[in-house]
Amino acid sequence: MSDILKTATEWYIRLHDPAVTEQDRQELQRWLEASSQHRNAWHAIEQVDISFSGLNPELGQAVLLKRAQRASRRQVLKKLGVVALIGGTGAMMYREQPWQGMLADYTTGKGEQRSWTMPDDTIIVLNTGTAIDTIYNDTQRIVVLIKGEIMVQTGHPAGISAPFQVKTRHGMITAMGTRFSVRDHGSHISVNVFEHAVSLAPAHGGEELIQANQTARFDADHVTDIKPLPLGADLWVKGILSANDMSLQDFLTELGRYHSGVLRCDPAIADLKVSGAFPVNDLDAILSSLQDTYRLRLEFFTRYWVTLRPA
Repeated sequence: MSDILKTATEWYIRLHDPAVTEQDRQELQRWLEASSQHRNAWHAIEQVDISFSGLNPELGQAVLLKRAQRASRRQVLKKLGVVALIGGTGAMMYREQPWQGMLADYTTGKGEQRSWTMPDDTIIVLNTGTAIDTIYNDTQRIVVLIKGEIMVQTGHPAGISAPFQVKTRHGMITAMGTRFSVRDHGSHISVNVFEHAVSLAPAHGGEELIQANQTARFDADHVTDIKPLPLGADLWVKGILSANDMSLQDFLTELGRYHSGVLRCDPAIADLKVSGAFPVNDLDAILSSLQDTYRLRLEFFTRYWVTLRPA
């Protein structure tokens, strides 16, 4: 990281310290006015700040500032040091790079599932490869879904009136005393409601109410595909991958979320329909079951590269 960028980062930490003074702000302004390089470095850090994981400026800032306040100077410098590498394209690259999960409050790796209880007694289960942040205070109960998939069982302790919400890159989900799951697919968000109801609010569209036993998807503009909840949609919480007439190609893609390596199939059988409940932690058993049930041949290039072909 350049010396100027280091100084800008130090100013960032200083400015958002609870003990910041008016004199501090005036000194920052003088530093910015001293050089266009100073202003460019400050702008680069602001871009990461306001665009954190695709959030709107207010929420992104709240999440990032929370981290800056609780982290040591060295930790924050390390985290904000990525600005030196990504420059003006920071917003896009920050959302896409693997290290985004390293900054999250709660994470799971590939093939890992974990459960946490929040301060309001809400239980959140993180599926494989998931990262979330949390914002809890007197007026907000917000989970920020950075990537992956979560199952939520909302808590209702006495004295807490703030609605429980999940913030995603495409909009906000507000729970109405409910159990529901949310998955980030990149281009859209899918929501399954198992109890009560949730409100979906795309960033640039109108709200839609999704009832129990319904599923829906939305992007930044629209809510679409509201339909009955498929059987077994919550089995992933128990480590089970449920398939209902899923194409073999899509099934292998889903299975690949839980395992390292390459799982693929011959194009001739890509549309083969797969149904059943499969334990995601036993890849060998799943492949053996597919082989026997659908008369397929397994071709191992290496242990981590498997191709399914017609027998």
